[in-house]
Amino acid sequence: MGFQMISKEEILRRGYVDVKVFVSGLRQSHRMEVVREKTSQGMVPFLVSKHYIPTAELVRLAEELQLPVKHKDIAVFPKGKMAGHFTEKVKKDETVVTVESDTVEAEVEE
Repeated sequence: MGFQMISKEEILRRGYVDVKVFVSGLRQSHRMEVVREKTSQGMVPFLVSKHYIPTAELVRLAEELQLPVKHKDIAVFPKGKMAGHFTEKVKKDETVVTVESDTVEAEVEE
């Protein structure tokens, strides 16, 4: 493949991963952010892309990274795994606080 595989623990610690995907026949680089979502099983970390990634590529990424990935309404888990496999354990007396930085996107008009 030509790139060094990163562990899922490292991805969760860093909060993002840069991936290469094929979109409409073109190879693109995308940064996927770790977003923790509340599910019926608990808090689940998803790798989320802001940009479109075809479902086949989402399936490939979930398998390679062994983490759930998501784009808009499509969530993909590694084969044989469900949300319960990824819930983050929280002690009863521990409070979970998620702080997300504001993102500002700018465009240059010509």
